[in-house]
Amino acid sequence: MTKKAFKYDMQRGLGSCTAALKNMQDAEKETFLPLVLWGCSRDMAFDAQCEGCRSVYLYELISEFPDKAPFMDVIEKRLFHGIHSSGWEFQQDCELLAYFVSDGVKRAWKILTACYRFLLVSLDEYDPDQNRLFSERDNFQSLCVTLVSLCFDDRRKREKIYQKIVRDLCILGEENPLLTVEYFDWFQHVSEKCLGKRTIHKLLYCADAEDYMKTYARLLEECQNMRAEWRKQKREEPETAEELYRLLKTGKKPGKEWPLLLACGWMKRNKEQEVVRLAAYYKDEKGWDIRCQILRMLAKKECAWTLDLPQLLADSRSEHSELSEWAFTALRYRRDTKVRAYALELLQKGTHTDEAVSMLAKNYAACDKEIFADAVKQIPITYWDTGWHGVFSDIIDFFEEPGKGRPNELLFYMYQNTLCSFCREYIVKQMGRRRMITCELLEEMQYDCNEKIRMYARRKLSCIHSD
Repeated sequence: MTKKAFKYDMQRGLGSCTAALKNMQDAEKETFLPLVLWGCSRDMAFDAQCEGCRSVYLYELISEFPDKAPFMDVIEKRLFHGIHSSGWEFQQDCELLAYFVSDGVKRAWKILTACYRFLLVSLDEYDPDQNRLFSERDNFQSLCVTLVSLCFDDRRKREKIYQKIVRDLCILGEENPLLTVEYFDWFQHVSEKCLGKRTIHKLLYCADAEDYMKTYARLLEECQNMRAEWRKQKREEPETAEELYRLLKTGKKPGKEWPLLLACGWMKRNKEQEVVRLAAYYKDEKGWDIRCQILRMLAKKECAWTLDLPQLLADSRSEHSELSEWAFTALRYRRDTKVRAYALELLQKGTHTDEAVSMLAKNYAACDKEIFADAVKQIPITYWDTGWHGVFSDIIDFFEEPGKGRPNELLFYMYQNTLCSFCREYIVKQMGRRRMITCELLEEMQYDCNEKIRMYARRKLSCIHSD
């Protein structure tokens, strides 16, 4: 495996990297050490919100090297460098150190506890009147989650860590209204999941509980009651297309007074006629701005069928970029010969390739196989230009529908090239249904950054070995 191929696969979280290291001698592994160090110095996930951090993946790579000190040095530096920054790097660093702790590395525990003390001081000194993002608070919660969930398997140690954090949260909340319990609900949720709700209840409500535990329990109850009351309050939303259109004409925009998914909500509540009426307003509206606002609410899979197709096609060519963008979004869900012809026209011209591929995926014919596959492979796959991500999602949907003459090689192409392991999970399922996964590929998938892919591979390999 070349260094270029290793870095490419590591960015995607493919198991080929770990599998390759496992087949190397220590001297040969040293060639790839700088690349793994590079991976530890940045957020490796494409979208950590849905993928999670790739800390497990990175730690498995680290574990293949005999000397862990260089990795610890990089992670420690990055951890303290990222304390005042928003992002997922801090959580990745915390989790990596937690895995070192679970393997008995004392230095890792010292780094985490030093970071905890540093953040406590930073939060204690925080001025609530400062107008800035509260990154330290988010990072502190992330650290607390890591400490209570990943560092130790010993239940008693986890309980003590939980009690220590609760005590510090009570002290912080007394001093600053921006550090109260309501801002640390993720920590509480993970604690209940790791220790069990019954254990948490016992710690908070037992007769001999410390005063700070009782205070925390009371604050939790107040927070839960407040949220329950908030959920009871019905948000005032337009109930008819006429009412919504009238509000738009007065200058109110969707997404502020009411959600952009309002039309989808109408569909769920069997108010289809209101969606159809709203689509009629879209067709007849002359002002591009209001037409765009209506289109934003209807350019969803559930509602796009109601939109006038000639108007959609015209708006996709609009000089107003936002109107054009939403028109293309809606066209992705329309099945019509005119849409297919338009997609082929765009591909021939080499313009709006992402949108054209998505439209053709919905209107695919077997004779489109070559042009469709070639167009997909021409789309750049980068972190900063993410048009490919939506296209890949549409192609996954395309393979889930029955049909003949589909370019199955695209599944393997997407498997190898997508930066999103969440998408790769569904790609793997489609490959499996088409018997495209070899034993060699399953061996690699055991080390994928996506836990569900790893489980899938192990299950398949177990069945093969048992035969």
